[in-house]
Amino acid sequence: MSTLFEPIRNRFYRKIEKDKDFFTYYNITTDEAIELAKKQANGYLIDAVDKLTNIYSPTDIDFYDYDELLEQFNVDLTNKEIGLLAGLMYEVYFERDLALLKAFKIAMTPSDLNQFSPASERKTFTEMVDKIKLDNINNIDNYKSIDRLTGKRKTIDHSKYEY
Repeated sequence: MSTLFEPIRNRFYRKIEKDKDFFTYYNITTDEAIELAKKQANGYLIDAVDKLTNIYSPTDIDFYDYDELLEQFNVDLTNKEIGLLAGLMYEVYFERDLALLKAFKIAMTPSDLNQFSPASERKTFTEMVDKIKLDNINNIDNYKSIDRLTGKRKTIDHSKYEY
């Protein structure tokens, strides 16, 4: 009864496969590059768990029940949960670039902006990150409304309550 980090990382890798920066490292072996990418992705996964539990406090699963050394969750995650975590990892990945973009904006002087104005690119990137966040919120809302194991919609049994 456990889920390895690997299938979650692989879903994340598929989302960013076109981003050569994530997979490109200089002056190291291929094995070292793979290990660095794994370590970075594991960090995104831990941040994704934080995001998921901050947005949604599940009562039927503890997403913090994981072992970083063994690189596994100590519970069986469903495909839906693996997808949610991979989506949140994607969000965390781009949020870090968004922070760099903001630092770049602050560092530019007005004379720099006269020669080069990346405002359109910043706006497009920010809109993309906002869309990723909105998609994740919608996916989490959908997840909250179904039973995690059966996939059936959760309903309220009104016969248990007095009105």
